[in-house]
Amino acid sequence: MPQEPLHIATDFPSASLEEWRRLVDKDLKGKPFASLQSTLEGGLSLQPLYTQQDATASPPPEPPGVAPYRRGTHPLGLTEGGWMVCQEYTGPDVALTAEAIRVDLERGTQGVWLCLGRAHGIHAAQADAVERLLAHVPLDRTPVHLEPEADVLSPAAFFLQAAQRARVPHEALRGCLGIDPLGALARRGSLPRGIEATLTEAAPLVMSLRKLAPSLRALLVSTRAYADAGATSVHELAWAIATGVEYLRGLERAGVPPEEAARSVQFALSAGGQFFPEIAKLRAARLLWSKAVAASGGSPEAQAMRLHARTASTTKTQRDPWVNILRATAESFAAVVAGADSVSTSPFDEALGIPDEGARRLARNTQLILRDESSLNRVADPGGGSYYLEQLTREMARAAWTELRRIEALGGMTRALLQGEIGRVLAETRSARDKAVRTRRLPIVGVSEFPHLGEAPVHRPPRPPAPPPGPGKAGPEIPPLRPTRVAEAFESLRDASDRYLGTQGVRPRAFMASLGTVAEHTTRSTWIANVLASGGIETREHHGFPSADAAATLFAETGTPLAVISGPDALYPEWVPALCAALKANGARVVAVAGRPGEHEAAFRAAGVDLFLYAGADLFALLSSLHQQLGAA
Repeated sequence: MPQEPLHIATDFPSASLEEWRRLVDKDLKGKPFASLQSTLEGGLSLQPLYTQQDATASPPPEPPGVAPYRRGTHPLGLTEGGWMVCQEYTGPDVALTAEAIRVDLERGTQGVWLCLGRAHGIHAAQADAVERLLAHVPLDRTPVHLEPEADVLSPAAFFLQAAQRARVPHEALRGCLGIDPLGALARRGSLPRGIEATLTEAAPLVMSLRKLAPSLRALLVSTRAYADAGATSVHELAWAIATGVEYLRGLERAGVPPEEAARSVQFALSAGGQFFPEIAKLRAARLLWSKAVAASGGSPEAQAMRLHARTASTTKTQRDPWVNILRATAESFAAVVAGADSVSTSPFDEALGIPDEGARRLARNTQLILRDESSLNRVADPGGGSYYLEQLTREMARAAWTELRRIEALGGMTRALLQGEIGRVLAETRSARDKAVRTRRLPIVGVSEFPHLGEAPVHRPPRPPAPPPGPGKAGPEIPPLRPTRVAEAFESLRDASDRYLGTQGVRPRAFMASLGTVAEHTTRSTWIANVLASGGIETREHHGFPSADAAATLFAETGTPLAVISGPDALYPEWVPALCAALKANGARVVAVAGRPGEHEAAFRAAGVDLFLYAGADLFALLSSLHQQLGAA
């Protein structure tokens, strides 16, 4: 019997936005509608609903392949072969890194990104070292990207020398030579040649490559220093465009027209943990760069941004590092949906030391699965047409443009760095983000949320200490931007717990006095056990006490100085004062109560309660004070 087709769109009456608002206001029961909005870093707000009205408020975006390239620089998007799987390498040893490159190229990696430097990269400071590093790389068909940490000009010469010795013609070379003086200044805090002198010296190379090797870009705009130091998406985006503008101006003063200079720049941005905002950031980057190049007189072809995206380092954890696989997958997914030309997925163990082959394999295969099994390369613009994403892209672009104009008013990106303005903004951003982490408004799975105290540790060889920098010419100097990870605060508590375990044979422990029935206290007791575990404190739960004295007697048998009272609020006025007094009489140095005390705080503190653990409190500070009391600090 044939089935009747369903006409869902016509069978149900359409609902208007006004009707939706009336239902929402009813469900809010007096709360303001603004309570449904979410605030992002950088001052952006997310609405609970986006409609076609939001999309029609602005002109529709151009199709893919058309300036200003919000939807990508290729008319068919990534469907003509997909994005480039480009692995990053930071291991210090040249021979081991060369072998890792060989293995990865044989097993699916298409491009190579070499981070060179004493502190955070490969120790390849001489021409022969760069040649050995590239020994297994077919330079005629493999894009190679350099990202020097300090000396930004010599590696370019070393690479071209290696290509010449391998008899690879210049026109076959692809990638980027990584000349990024502002990026080096931000990371290392010094630049011996200076910004202007570096760009002047690079100008002849830029013009030469435009003729002899048009697929090999000379300049790099990398936001690694800013993203690793805690920049918001808006700041990272704005500072990237400001840096690109600075390079266009410097090269123009050295005789390179903006048209040629723009075609010589490669951008590299990070993809962080906020999925949709990161997509919007990368899409907005293309839009803003197109506008900036157009203002400089560049043609539509010169306005097309070459964009590399890397998974963020700030989001990765040392504790429960396996969760990093999920983080890197989501970040890679965001980069691909945003239309990045190449993507680097970081190994899950990068925060622990030098990644091993298994971690590199997982990172490589993450992208291969996204491409070959999830078929993300079969859609020209996966994010195009989404009311929410299009609106968020526009708002991200406007906010970044405002920040770009502020940097320009200060005199440009160079002056903003030298005057300490970038460092000041990053300090404010880190402070706000740290507050969100400490209160668990920014949860970290495996660290501040759902920690596993019994996890098997993952060990990796640490990076050797960086050798002291050699003498160089005088140049600009600033305090280098310090890389940071959002999990560092809570991980420091876990480290202290491990040290305590090593010396005492047990972890810091807490006696949990859970009041009422299991059904009454299980939600709060589970929450508080999770909080204590995030600080490396083990819990032993007890419940069903006939009296406060019975609970205190059981506590005395545990030998721990910390007791936590947990249960329904209704039982607290009756139980907390008597139970706290009994616990203190039986040796408790610290008594904590789970939940907000409300109007009973004064009475509870008078009875001997030392602190209260509740959602929204500075849990890191409270856990740190418990460490002090337990002798685990």
